[in-house]
Amino acid sequence: MATVAEYIYDIIEEKSDKRVSDWVFMSSSKPTIAIIVIYLALIYLILPSYMKNRKPYDLTSVIRAYNIFQILSCITLIYWIATSGWVQGEYSLGCQPIDYSNNPKALSLLQAFHWTYFLKITELVETVFFVLRKKFNQVSNLHVYHHASTVALAWFGCKFIGGGMASLPIMLNSFIHILMYLYYYLASLGPKWQKRLSPWKPRLTIAQMVQFTLLIIHAIGFLQPSCDAPRVFVMFYLPNVVLIYKMFYDFYKKSYNNKQKQA
Repeated sequence: MATVAEYIYDIIEEKSDKRVSDWVFMSSSKPTIAIIVIYLALIYLILPSYMKNRKPYDLTSVIRAYNIFQILSCITLIYWIATSGWVQGEYSLGCQPIDYSNNPKALSLLQAFHWTYFLKITELVETVFFVLRKKFNQVSNLHVYHHASTVALAWFGCKFIGGGMASLPIMLNSFIHILMYLYYYLASLGPKWQKRLSPWKPRLTIAQMVQFTLLIIHAIGFLQPSCDAPRVFVMFYLPNVVLIYKMFYDFYKKSYNNKQKQA
């Protein structure tokens, strides 16, 4: 056990990016683990017990404001990353080593990773909304695992590979989230909008799966012998993306293929 603990310490402390060692929640994995544990306790124990004999909350205005916040945050994030080396032609779609220097653009990109981490933490509130509205059917294994694992991966990303080719998945994911939260906002406007948007609901899930496919292909670039980029993160990241893809695919078949057959 001591050997395993030493190995984990070596990965987290010795192989991590020293530039983030003093940044908020980056010096240790404990705050991130605590956030995930509190999140699980809230959605599975505390809030369901609190809501047991209460009527669902009407959070329409709060959720609309939240969706706008997410849309604007994702737009900002794409612009932030794109102008930190991508639009200048300093990064490519293939293998791109991480710049661990204090170059202004490298630091700007690393700060975008840090912002991504906090943005993923804010996304945990979506499950809280479900519970407070008594939409317990939406607190699925896919939803909870996806949100909890994304927070962990965002921490790993900032801690180990904050830059280079690892920035492309953030831009791609942010673009998908713009579409997703725009859909949620419009759907909150009432039944008429929900009816208009209904054909787009399965397409959003397809877009998610296309995103995961592209992320898997892109991550394989890390594993090429000629690619001088850290592979530690990929060992956590790649299996997780494959698993989430499988969960989304199962959700799509269950939710939409069955409905098409019934129709």
